Amino acid sequence: MNPRTRLILIIVAVLVLFLVVGGVAFLATKKATTGPSHEPAPPPAQEEINKAPKMGRFSLGEFTATTRDEELHYIKIEVELGFVGALDKELEERKGELRDAINTILMKLTIQRAKEDYIDHFLHKDIEKRVNELLGTTSADSRIIKVFIPAFLIN
Repeated sequence: MNPRTRLILIIVAVLVLFLVVGGVAFLATKKATTGPSHEPAPPPAQEEINKAPKMGRFSLGEFTATTRDEELHYIKIEVELGFVGALDKELEERKGELRDAINTILMKLTIQRAKEDYIDHFLHKDIEKRVNELLGTTSADSRIIKVFIPAFLIN
């Protein structure tokens, strides 16, 4: 068989393979969003929305810390805490202590580890766990339920 013909057949086979995979992915996505009855799931009832606990947000501000790398690098993040209950006063009173704990977490990271932990949300979980420890709660009784990091920069 001519090499040119072989190349054309390979290209056509790859294109057909892409079309088949794309079609299967489209159908699977469509079925996952609509369900087996081909109807979209109904929105939650207003009672369920009202029963859900309201989450407050508290900003701890921006943090800048050096990394453990041999070269001089900085990590700059902004942290907001999502909490349940009336923690506004306690968080405001203990803001300095919480900031110190987060700075300690950041200074233990290398650039590579910081990127991976941020992407995989391990950094979020580490901060959440440490803040809950400082606030005197266990993991089953955590009062900080979510950590938001809207800004993450590495220099």
